[in-house]
Amino acid sequence: MSFYPVYLTRLDEKPVVLFGGDEEAERKTRELIDFGCRIRVIRKTITGSMMEWHEQNLFNWIPRDYEEGDLADAGFVIVAEGPADMLEHISKEAMDRNLLINVMDNIPLSNAAFGSVIRQGPLTVSFSTNGLAPALAVRLKERFQQEIDDAYAEFLELSRLLRPYIMEYISDPDERKRKWYAWVDSETLPLLRNGERAQALDVTERIWGKTILRAALPEERSTYIKRLFGWMASFLKTG
Repeated sequence: MSFYPVYLTRLDEKPVVLFGGDEEAERKTRELIDFGCRIRVIRKTITGSMMEWHEQNLFNWIPRDYEEGDLADAGFVIVAEGPADMLEHISKEAMDRNLLINVMDNIPLSNAAFGSVIRQGPLTVSFSTNGLAPALAVRLKERFQQEIDDAYAEFLELSRLLRPYIMEYISDPDERKRKWYAWVDSETLPLLRNGERAQALDVTERIWGKTILRAALPEERSTYIKRLFGWMASFLKTG
């Protein structure tokens, strides 16, 4: 059966329970932290970096191996490593509780799988080979990561500001659709990529109109551009 791609939300409400303390568990823990998940790690020992994150209260750590009932309040389950019999027990409990579980490199024990992910601000792109050749997914990610740069994050931040007023001032869905495609296909992204933010706003105003742009950006353009610079600097530092 082919994999059906889907994105999960509200993983800050119920814990993502992660079994493992090795380098793979460390990598997955870092990703979960970056996505704002509520995390519970269960393993006797964890890596040095994971210990640092735990000491920063970025996740809860239970220093032991799996026990039946560990998934009672789980929202999602990830197994990074462990002996084969333990993996089977964790998978059975997850399936019995109708939970999504990914046992890394073990498709038969899983009902969920991860793609290789690129992130730029709110933009998330993932690649999957249905578990057949994960290394190919990684290489595709590396190839496209050069093209999907931080200009996309800037574009989406501007979109976030404009969107409520687009919905308010343009009632015709066909007109909204036409303008969205016109904006996405315009020179706005190349201008942002070149740091020409004032010109990017000129193009944006030409497509969406002064009313929408002024509602979304009530301050002077120079002030907005400085604020956008600050937002991007913060994102690039943490992201």
